[in-house]
Amino acid sequence: MTSTERVRVGRGSWPADGRGGTVTPTAAGTDPAGPGRCYGIGAGLTPPEGSSDGDVLAVRSAIVAISRALNWHAGPGTPVPTDGRFTAATAAAVTAFQEELQPTINRDMYLPAIEHSPPGYVSKETSYALFMPIADRYALKYTVPRGLLRGITTIESNWDPGAVGYWTNSDFGLCQWNTTLPDVTTARALDPFWALDSTARMMRERYDSDRWGHNWLYVIAAHNVPTWAAQWAQGQLSAARPEDVPKLDRMNGYVSNVLARVW
Repeated sequence: MTSTERVRVGRGSWPADGRGGTVTPTAAGTDPAGPGRCYGIGAGLTPPEGSSDGDVLAVRSAIVAISRALNWHAGPGTPVPTDGRFTAATAAAVTAFQEELQPTINRDMYLPAIEHSPPGYVSKETSYALFMPIADRYALKYTVPRGLLRGITTIESNWDPGAVGYWTNSDFGLCQWNTTLPDVTTARALDPFWALDSTARMMRERYDSDRWGHNWLYVIAAHNVPTWAAQWAQGQLSAARPEDVPKLDRMNGYVSNVLARVW
């Protein structure tokens, strides 16, 4: 796969190539059938051929994130080690979480069966349950609408804690913080607590700023391209100017996609 293709496809565990996530086995333990690629026992320990250092780091950081989230919830079988190893103890804690805490957290999600996480594995269903309550705490901390923080995170990573660069290799983690920004390291971007806290704080700061018009729609757009969002908020973009049309299309599309995933 060329670097251009990898940027387009994305990495982490949810995308098609897996890049070190665990492929869910069948009952016979052979074919990678079932609900798709998940984080599970052995994830990140034997990366597939062609994996870069960034791929390995992302998957191992995701395991750390999952372990920390399990401990944050303090469910059965916790605490579990946060050393980046998905062990049998981690899987047991995940299974207990899925049985006792996940149904209540995810009761209003109505996910199709193909998106359910099998026992002991973390795919979208379990990842939502692990990280959304943490996101909600940070939304409350900074007094931002929790649904908007949820929507942004869903669009950016689909709650994959090891997501890497759909469009660029410098975006990491739940909120796809870009490591070319000042003080944003790869480790920070892949830390769900830092990423969700920083995203909620930035949303609050932008809403309070005249630059984005004290309007949540422009604040949403600013997470995608802050410069264009500020121009949009200030009335500096016009559909009558051909050069502005791609900017407006991207901003409107991003905002619409986020709002469609607010709950």
